[in-house]
Formats: sequence, structure tokens, C-alpha cells
Amino acid sequence: MTIMIIVMGMTIICEILSYALQIIFFKMQIEIIPFLRIVGIETLYNVMIVIIIYPIMQKGGQLIERIFTENKTFTRYF
Repeated sequence: MTIMIIVMGMTIICEILSYALQIIFFKMQIEIIPFLRIVGIETLYNVMIVIIIYPIMQKGGQLIERIFTENKTFTRYF
């Protein structure tokens, strides 16, 4: 849940900064309703990606941790 809130916050912050820079540099008109709709869609999309990808990354991290923390002792002599 925490990671989803972080992703939502970062998406909103990045979109606001991007929109502000476009307004400053390209002299765009300020349109609130379309901007809020775009931010809402992008936030929802990013949260859905995190919901799908985060468990895969977590399982991969546990697998890598298990590989590096195993006892690898050879009982045979060559």
C-alpha cells in the first residue's frame, strides 16, 4: 500500500512540474479540467503497473537473496 501511495504522489508531482514548465516555456494556456483528467489517468495507470510488477520484483529479490546467502561448501576433494 505504501509503495502505491508513493507512486501516486510522484506521478502527480512530476505531472504538475511538467505542465508548469510547458506553460512557462511554450506559453501554453492553463486548462485545469483536461489536465486533471490526464493526471488521473496517468496516476491510475502507474499504480496498476506497480500492482503488477512489484510482486515479481519482490520474488526475484528473494530468489537472489537466497542464492547469495546459501552455504556453498564442497565436501568432495578433487
